[in-house]
Amino acid sequence: MKNILFGCSLFFSFQISAQTFNSIVNTGIPDDGSDISFYINVSGLPDIIDTDFGLETVCLNLDHTYDSDLELKLIAPDGTTFLLFGGIGGDGDNFISTCLNKNAATNIAAGSAPFTGEFIPMGDMGIINNGQNPNGIWTLHVYDTYAFADIGYMYSWDITFGNEPALPFDFSSSTLPIIILDTDGAEIYDEPKTPGQIFIIDNGVGMLNYSSDTIFAYQGKILTELQGFTGPYYPKKNYDFDLLNDADIEIDTTLLGLPAENDFILKAEYLDYSLMKNALTYEMSRRMGQYAPRTKFCEVIVNGEYMGVFSLTEKIKRNVNRVDIAKLDGTDISGDALTGGYIIEINENFTPNDWNSLFLPINDITCDFPVAFKMVYPRLDSIKPEQLDYIHNYVDSFEIALNSADFLDAENGYRKYIGVKSFIDFMLVNEFSANYDSYGRSTFLFKENIADGGQLKIGPPWDYDRGYAPWTVEGWVWEITHPYWPYPFWWSKFREDPEWVDEVYCRYSSLREVVLNTESFHTFIDSIQILLQEPAARNFTKWAELGVTDYNYFVDELTNFVDARLNWMDAALAPDYVEAPDASFTFTNVGMTNYQFFPTTIGAGYSWDFGDGTTSNLESPTHTYAGPDNFIVTLIVDQYYGCSSLVSQLVDVQIGISDLVKENIQIFPNPFSTELTIKIPTDFISGEITIINSLGESVLKQKFRNTSELTIYAGKIPAGSYIVQLQSGDKQLHMPVIKK
Repeated sequence: MKNILFGCSLFFSFQISAQTFNSIVNTGIPDDGSDISFYINVSGLPDIIDTDFGLETVCLNLDHTYDSDLELKLIAPDGTTFLLFGGIGGDGDNFISTCLNKNAATNIAAGSAPFTGEFIPMGDMGIINNGQNPNGIWTLHVYDTYAFADIGYMYSWDITFGNEPALPFDFSSSTLPIIILDTDGAEIYDEPKTPGQIFIIDNGVGMLNYSSDTIFAYQGKILTELQGFTGPYYPKKNYDFDLLNDADIEIDTTLLGLPAENDFILKAEYLDYSLMKNALTYEMSRRMGQYAPRTKFCEVIVNGEYMGVFSLTEKIKRNVNRVDIAKLDGTDISGDALTGGYIIEINENFTPNDWNSLFLPINDITCDFPVAFKMVYPRLDSIKPEQLDYIHNYVDSFEIALNSADFLDAENGYRKYIGVKSFIDFMLVNEFSANYDSYGRSTFLFKENIADGGQLKIGPPWDYDRGYAPWTVEGWVWEITHPYWPYPFWWSKFREDPEWVDEVYCRYSSLREVVLNTESFHTFIDSIQILLQEPAARNFTKWAELGVTDYNYFVDELTNFVDARLNWMDAALAPDYVEAPDASFTFTNVGMTNYQFFPTTIGAGYSWDFGDGTTSNLESPTHTYAGPDNFIVTLIVDQYYGCSSLVSQLVDVQIGISDLVKENIQIFPNPFSTELTIKIPTDFISGEITIINSLGESVLKQKFRNTSELTIYAGKIPAGSYIVQLQSGDKQLHMPVIKK
């Protein structure tokens, strides 16, 4: 419920350029989670405010005992809104004789409490001077973002119009796509979602995109809200939006080349001065073979105000193009259908948890929170009790197995419950990014249906804008932990599994050859740096409070961090060295051109190439060659998820008549001249008859099904000695014959 206070007097003259309208308020600022608005009724001004005459200054007087809790916005009569300030001043007090003017020397975010004097506002005051009629109600919107903690009191405020109006931010074109969100001036909240429209300008690679363009790559209706836990408190917000058709029904659509879906996020990357940490992390995760959100850089305008560089990002959802797991509906409450899929988030964000871990976090000495699980799919408001019980019990069973003395048991240990490879890859992603904001927060897991394996896997990775900090080059994140966010005990327990230790070493060493090769990071970073060079300059001019005047400095800082971090990981994992497996093998002829192959290393992963265009992943495969020849057979043995070796050797495939005759079948006449009649054994229900010459070449084939006798015309083959082969599944019979 908004509190409305109104009272103002105005002082102006048509003969003077500056005209000020003042309101005496003398009212408390609520600290109960509600907002409050104060009003000034402006009249007597020209009908248009623009770049010649318009809003110049907003001044205010208020007390508050924790300045950074406050967020103040000015709303014009036509609904145009801009941010005066928010989240500044820390635990300092008060804004006394504080004036906001676009032409001031210092951004208010660079000031300190108590704030007194003239400052540049955090938002774009110039969007107010848009040709609207200024005569009407002007609103000062005040919101204490941290309820039940500190008190405030509003004394007065005023607004001044004159011949030196604030000019809008200079943004007309970009090499990046431009995304415009328009809610017709309506406020965008954390929730509920606000209806609006989206317009995307994308003229193609190498072409300029103009904010004034009226031909759109996409336009349509949306519902939008602020996204993130801390994101809504920053002046540059994240936006979550759903795409709608004209009937207000969600529709799946491709945006900027991203696979079709109806739910996307515009990530502000406000705290990431390189603007690319999320994109870099997700890219490397995808190269590791795991799904991670795809992103597209763009510049964004919200309700007429330029907001800077964003990354259009896939929201984590169940979808064939995102987290590809089975769909659950309300009838899936028993049997195999109940087993998946599910998406869970570990996230302590001061909202109710769907359940807590049975075990204390590994950092419980400094952390007061439990490891918190929250349902992402299905949501708690739609999940059936049987489904919630199932996934809750499954996660509990995994944790109990991992915590038990028998956690390495081959049948009932922790590996029964989880896809270990996904956990190794997730750990490596978190570690090369040194992301202390993960493991205990923004950590997703998904549970597959039993038809797809049925295990619990971890991922996709999410939210790395606070990673890659230059002071975190050394130390394992899972071991040091964030002091306040609850880390599950899993990661230290995994290290007690010798096979896990070997797998981590092997996987990391394998990835370092190409995917996590230092040069691969450099190449990606360099490509994004070139792409963002000019847009980044605009972004940090817009958000001057960040103090970023040299974008390239922070890109270099990111590059240097990656180099140092990977070098540290190389050294830290070196003691876990695993010797490459023996990829040698033997083989033997098992009849005709059939050969069986035997690897020296048992219990690993195998990739056989038989040299004739065919392959196998079996441990000891049997392969049938078409005929005699020399073939180079290659075996790759992969052990412990990445330690691999390759061996090739020559196999001389030969065939002779005596080799082919294993068992007799009844054939007549023999010798024959034109036709052969073959008795089919009763256990050969269907199959194929092949006549093979002395070189092992097939000269005639004929299929059979459900017959006890078959006559074949073979009058056209040359005279000579042949083998008749009867094949049904893996059963073979052979008989030599002579053609007269």
